[in-house]
Amino acid sequence: MAPRDQVEEISLWWNPALRESPPKSAELFLEDKRRDDGAEGLWRVHDSLYDLTSFVESHPGGSEWLRLTKGTDITEAFESHHVSSAASRTLSRYFVKKACTPRNSPYTFHEDGFYRTLQRRAQVILAGVPHGPDFYSALTADLLALGTVAVSVSALATNSYFLCCLAGLLMAMNVVTAHNFLHQKDNWRMYYFNLSFMSFRDWRIGHAMSHHLFPNSLLDLDISMFAPIFQFLPDPSKTLWGRYGPWIYSPFVYSIMFHGHMFLRIRFFKFFLRIPRELGN
Repeated sequence: MAPRDQVEEISLWWNPALRESPPKSAELFLEDKRRDDGAEGLWRVHDSLYDLTSFVESHPGGSEWLRLTKGTDITEAFESHHVSSAASRTLSRYFVKKACTPRNSPYTFHEDGFYRTLQRRAQVILAGVPHGPDFYSALTADLLALGTVAVSVSALATNSYFLCCLAGLLMAMNVVTAHNFLHQKDNWRMYYFNLSFMSFRDWRIGHAMSHHLFPNSLLDLDISMFAPIFQFLPDPSKTLWGRYGPWIYSPFVYSIMFHGHMFLRIRFFKFFLRIPRELGN
């Protein structure tokens, strides 16, 4: 990482203009990056631009990761998901030109720096680790998803509040296990996440591409998404209520998240159901 005396000069720690205007969303995060990253509509890795258009469908990790990140700097994502040098050799085939602007990131990836040193040591260990989830992880996800649907239907059929509570518990556990699969290459188990009415696509952007790559910064959507309701980062201007208020109201806010996403999806479905009727008129 950059020395601490240089951090203030790097825009990662600034609050981008688009993020000042709520609602904050995964789409705005990508829009910010396309505006600020200097990728010129291509894919940027370090200080080089690549055109991966012809590679998107054959990407071993799935096409969606590349479709979502077109026009942005994917250096952190590329480095953290490709431990061996094989990906770098493949990437070099798609080189277009050098970038015209410096990167908006404090992460340097110097060969003698912390990350490269860790990467070289990890390569030895990870070489013997199997790829993908093991059988029991996949089975657990399948059973939780099936249990969520089955118990939900049973709760409606019997008007049982006990089964309603059990269905909610199973759904919460299902979201946790499905979260593991949205981090991986495109797979059908990541769709289990959508049983909660949240979007696995939004979480891939806001959680995998934002939180895991830029933790505890203003580019971490898990930090900035709910600002100013939750003010997680240190701020000299933070009020007493801003500091301690979330202790009181955070349980309520988190408890209605699923319901909030449910209403968003219902509005979305109604909008698209209305289009054919309007076209028919």
